[in-house]
Amino acid sequence: MTTLMLLNTFQADSLVTWLVLGALLITAITVYTVINAKLVLNDSYAVREPAKTNFAGVLGGMMVAAAGIAYLLVTGLEAQWGMLNTLMFAAFPYICLLIFVIGSIYRYMNRGFQVSSLSSEFLERKKLFWGSQPFHWGLLVIFFGHLIAFLFPSSVLAWNGEPVRLLILEVSSFAFALAGLAGLLLLIKRRLGNTRILIVSNKMDMLVYAVLITQIVTGLGVAFFVRWGSSWFAAVLTPYLRSVFALNPDIAAVSAMPWLVQLHIISAFFMIAIIPFTRFVHFLVAPVDYLWRGYQLVIWNWNHKTIRKPGSYFPGFKSKNN
Repeated sequence: MTTLMLLNTFQADSLVTWLVLGALLITAITVYTVINAKLVLNDSYAVREPAKTNFAGVLGGMMVAAAGIAYLLVTGLEAQWGMLNTLMFAAFPYICLLIFVIGSIYRYMNRGFQVSSLSSEFLERKKLFWGSQPFHWGLLVIFFGHLIAFLFPSSVLAWNGEPVRLLILEVSSFAFALAGLAGLLLLIKRRLGNTRILIVSNKMDMLVYAVLITQIVTGLGVAFFVRWGSSWFAAVLTPYLRSVFALNPDIAAVSAMPWLVQLHIISAFFMIAIIPFTRFVHFLVAPVDYLWRGYQLVIWNWNHKTIRKPGSYFPGFKSKNN
């Protein structure tokens, strides 16, 4: 009896210890992210000397840190350390959503003119085009695929009832995810290989790259190693996400999912948390009104073919406007 009581006491103490350590870890990461993001926001548009930061090293360090955190999470989740499952899938989503809401309101109210992607297109266009197109189209299709599975799970399951349609959906999704990853790698190569773009870069950009790589790679891993993700997303993750939004998280099913799925979920919530402090913020002000607004009429008052090689400082014709 005494031995049993000591064992129960040890297990309870161990449970509390892991819970406290997990809470401290999340708090430390959150505080560091917010402080670093605030510093970035303070000098986003400031005139400064060319950056001397080794951004390739920063990105590499962040990827190593991400791999280490992923290893610890997988080890802890599979060994069921304390209440780690509850912490990651019941508490962590609300922490991330709270940071997202408060951070977005703060940035919009205090730094409204910085709510943009801080485009570097005017510094280099050609490589941006070939990286941006597959990246954005790939992620856009994948995002709406997840959204449809969340809103209409029964329809997705009915569609997947036929093996041919299931294969079409899975293969096309995998192809778009690969396109997104290829575009992201091209964008990273463009930024790290162009001195002018590095001048307008910061460490939060490297964090964005690290999170995106983690999210896309784990998604591809899920698609390849944990087959038929569209079906189990509709059957398992949709009820879980709905329970989170209903403020009554049901983590029983998601706690039993493979570790790739769990990492994908955790990375997704972390990405939501850092939106207000990174270039991700342009998600909130996407120019969707361009889809229905009228065309803009551009009238040239000079020959647009010869204006590229002017013979004077004042090419073209004098404007007729007073």
